[in-house]
Amino acid sequence: MLIRIKKLQFICGIFLLLQVFCSMWWIPFHLLASLLSIIIIGWQKKFCVLQVQYHYYVLVLYCFRIWLLGIDSFIFLETIYMCLCLYFSFMIILFSFRAIL
Repeated sequence: MLIRIKKLQFICGIFLLLQVFCSMWWIPFHLLASLLSIIIIGWQKKFCVLQVQYHYYVLVLYCFRIWLLGIDSFIFLETIYMCLCLYFSFMIILFSFRAIL
């Protein structure tokens, strides 16, 4: 089951990367990443999940994205959102490979 968690973490990171690089598509990649993060957070006590706080950050970042969609567009805030998406996606992918311990 640990392998499935690592695959879910990897897919979550890939969805965040797709949110940045394919943001003009109609597919809600960040929503899919948030749903996967909720599943991973739910399984954290049963299985060893490395650095589960990044999945909480994904949920907070999704709330930030919803807030950004509700207000007038500020380029600075959208840039912060994109940079945080990139950072969290790379960290989640690296933790799924156990590259950083």
